[in-house]
Amino acid sequence: MVRSPSQASSRFIALRERNYRNYFFGTTISNSGNWAHRVAQDWLILNLTDSAQLLGVVVAAQFLPGFIFSLHAGKLADSVNPKRALIGCNLGAATIAMALAFLVISSSVKSWHVIAAAFLLGVTNAIDGPIRQSYYVTLVGEEKLPSALSLNSANINIGRLFGPALAGVLIDSLGIGQAILFNCVSYLLCALSLSSIKPAEYRYIHVRKDGVPVLLRDGFTYVFQEKRLFYSIFAVSFLAMWGQDMQFTSALMAKKVFQGSAFGFGLMGSAIAAGAIVGAISFARHKDLPSIDLLTKRAIYMAGIWFCAALAPNYWTYLLALFGCGYFSMGVNISGNGGIRTYAAPEFYGRAWGIYIFAWQSMIAIGGIALGVLADALSPRGAIAFGACMALGMSLYLRVKFRTPE
Repeated sequence: MVRSPSQASSRFIALRERNYRNYFFGTTISNSGNWAHRVAQDWLILNLTDSAQLLGVVVAAQFLPGFIFSLHAGKLADSVNPKRALIGCNLGAATIAMALAFLVISSSVKSWHVIAAAFLLGVTNAIDGPIRQSYYVTLVGEEKLPSALSLNSANINIGRLFGPALAGVLIDSLGIGQAILFNCVSYLLCALSLSSIKPAEYRYIHVRKDGVPVLLRDGFTYVFQEKRLFYSIFAVSFLAMWGQDMQFTSALMAKKVFQGSAFGFGLMGSAIAAGAIVGAISFARHKDLPSIDLLTKRAIYMAGIWFCAALAPNYWTYLLALFGCGYFSMGVNISGNGGIRTYAAPEFYGRAWGIYIFAWQSMIAIGGIALGVLADALSPRGAIAFGACMALGMSLYLRVKFRTPE
């Protein structure tokens, strides 16, 4: 059946808002910089140490701040000026990236510098995440929020499509420091896009009742009471823990299994992003409300592709498997993110996203250490296969649980 122009355009309706449009293009550049930085960071630590465990430490350092700060950031998201907070986060992140780039370019960088920079950038991301996610409803209003969230998913993966490949080119032609410096510039451009936002054009402003404080414990109570919301958060976080984005294990596959170049590693990230973009377009056609049943169904497919990636006999078949991982990973994330959009009331958006990011980043931090140990003890392929088994087990458990009458 051919979709009408109105159905197709509804996916992009959020771009009609000038505030959102400016921020969208700013974050597109920033997302490319973030992914370029991550590729450069992983390649740098492997060049310095050749250790999967230390790569796992860097991953843990990057996501550990989510455990420490994102809950409070979720509370802040419901109570502070979001525009000023986001500008501050981007300027802080730009400073951190510039400092690391200088250390690399001057040949003064040590492994602890990489770990420290990853942690500090993780702090800015942990604060930025809940505020940014809850800010979308302010920019576009509730009616256009689904469009904004869908475009945000595409935005992230457009960045992942171009960022890693660009990082590979920059690393091979200029050096790792220049790839990190690109991230610094991208943060500054994002801050500039935020500065152009006009509060007078906000489409939704949540007014808290006078004298009623924004309490973190109320957010936890709310999420735990909303069972579908809680299990959506748990499922996506658990999958992320065992390597859903494949970035960590792909760095090891590129360096240790395929003995490839930085460009080859970057191309892996782009393959995942290409699959995710196709997935975003495909899954956006589904009009059903997000459900645990749909989420776990997509997770089972993703676990199967994970196994294929673990068994891929060469670089090109591994790229093909990564495309599939990106495709089904997007389906999982759309279902998980949609749980917040569908089940969380506007006054709890910030805290719900804070809890989501808290769980997601905390479990990635734990998983980074675990996957590093597994990769050294078994192999990179063994670590991928183990993650696939964990994903399959969790998905089957939740499918049985939610098919059982309460």
